[in-house]
Amino acid sequence: MDLIDVRDFESLCELAAERSQQEYGPPPPLPEPLASWQYDDYIKVKYRPERATWFDQGLPFWLETFHRGFVQTDVVELFTLNPSPTGDTISQRIAFNTDDFLYETPLQADEIPPAGHAGFRVVGPFPNRPDAQEMLSFIGSSYFRGRSGDTIYGASTRGLAINIAMMQEEEFPDFRAFWIQMPAADSDQISILAFLDSPSVTGAYRFRLLPGNEVTRVKVQAQIFFRDRPQKIALAPLTSMWMWGDGLKGPPKDSRPSVHDSDGLLIQTGPESWRWRAFARQSYPSVTSTEVESLHGFGLIQRNRAFYHYDDHNARYDKRPSVWIQPDSPWPDGRIELLELPGAHEGIDNLAAYWLPPESMLEPTHDPNSKPNASQATGETLNASKPTVDAEADAATVSALVEPSASTEPTLTPLQLAYEVRFFAGDPPEHNVLGRATNLTVQRPKDDSQPIEMEIRFAGPVLRSLPADHPPAIQSNSIAGEITETELTRTEEGDWILRFDVTLSDDNPGDRPVELTLKLVSEDHPVSETFCYLLPPAEPEFVYPAVYTRQE
Repeated sequence: MDLIDVRDFESLCELAAERSQQEYGPPPPLPEPLASWQYDDYIKVKYRPERATWFDQGLPFWLETFHRGFVQTDVVELFTLNPSPTGDTISQRIAFNTDDFLYETPLQADEIPPAGHAGFRVVGPFPNRPDAQEMLSFIGSSYFRGRSGDTIYGASTRGLAINIAMMQEEEFPDFRAFWIQMPAADSDQISILAFLDSPSVTGAYRFRLLPGNEVTRVKVQAQIFFRDRPQKIALAPLTSMWMWGDGLKGPPKDSRPSVHDSDGLLIQTGPESWRWRAFARQSYPSVTSTEVESLHGFGLIQRNRAFYHYDDHNARYDKRPSVWIQPDSPWPDGRIELLELPGAHEGIDNLAAYWLPPESMLEPTHDPNSKPNASQATGETLNASKPTVDAEADAATVSALVEPSASTEPTLTPLQLAYEVRFFAGDPPEHNVLGRATNLTVQRPKDDSQPIEMEIRFAGPVLRSLPADHPPAIQSNSIAGEITETELTRTEEGDWILRFDVTLSDDNPGDRPVELTLKLVSEDHPVSETFCYLLPPAEPEFVYPAVYTRQE
């Protein structure tokens, strides 16, 4: 089956199932001179907006493409799916054309080879706003990022992550092709199909973009087929950046108090069960894991929206969006993992968060008596509520669809996913039921024999309703250290400030971070989220580039 034959999600699932039975073929290399371009070369290429697909046709969205070159090495096939007078869908390739781009000197258009596209972006006006803006973009591996009308680009999402945060090289699945459905003139949404490919998996993805000023939603439906079982498969992964902020000072010659796209990982495991992990950049890679019996949602949140918290007129970190993953219904029996890397500078993402399904979902299945069932490869029976393993959708079924005489050796059952990605400012609105940790300070003593002093500010409507003479109780736990000297006071605004000391355990010589967990409880009911933090006993040391140190 060829890429041009895809017309809908059903045929895309057939393509992914077929390709999963074939040997993986790496993408073609980036030709010269594009392969030798540096950053300063790449930024000299500008897309001409008037050349956009569907531009000036009275449609709510149009498409602009990204040029290959520099770090954008992958080639991506692009197609539009257009209605015909007969009612059939017409698939039409978006051909690469140097006329679509402006090449600034010394670049010359006649020296650019027909290298193809690196990705694309969806452009259009947000609701009730006159100016067209970029809303959603796909470029590089399986990365994509979106924004609401009230925010700018920040944290990114990925289609899939394989063997991430392991003592081996990570495998990066690529979106190799996209099919974008031509929208109606009065439509408020646009649909996108994507084919994912890697040595271990293939995948069929359907995205439905619903842009909004306060919240932009991207509904995701996916079916993932396996060539081989990866050691670790991470679903609905997110990536972001945190250099410094609450709990960590920046380099001496950079006056900005905070530099980050997100300031914490938020996990919801029930209607009134929320867990917040503030970031704590270590001087080495660190991974924390949270077991969840029922995952209602998770995301990388840019909680602090005050400009003075960042004092950056260029990056405008105060306008970066939070990114939230909302399963169609709760995902069971897995865990959320957070990877924090030291990071070289703010231009590189150093955070990743993702859901790891239970091992039972990745067990090989084999039913020699099963009969071919086309719906398993077409996606007609996708369970839209949670990732599932369907005993009838085994490897024999997929093989029979593609190659009737193929071997029916045990193979992994395709994974099916349905969730929504949301881009918005601040916290999810439904999180107002509990108090939130809005500020964190860490004061380390000059004398190692003295405790580390910490302060957390909790805010929220439920906390403001508590009288000063009836403070909530503090529930806490720690690993590799001990929490002592707790003090809780109420501010005039009704927030509660928790102060406490942290001392290292006897078996911690100071080279191990202290895992802290705290929450506020009133009348045996939680009135705050559970606050988690991986506290470095000593101030982490980093070698900053000259852009921060002002030194060559």
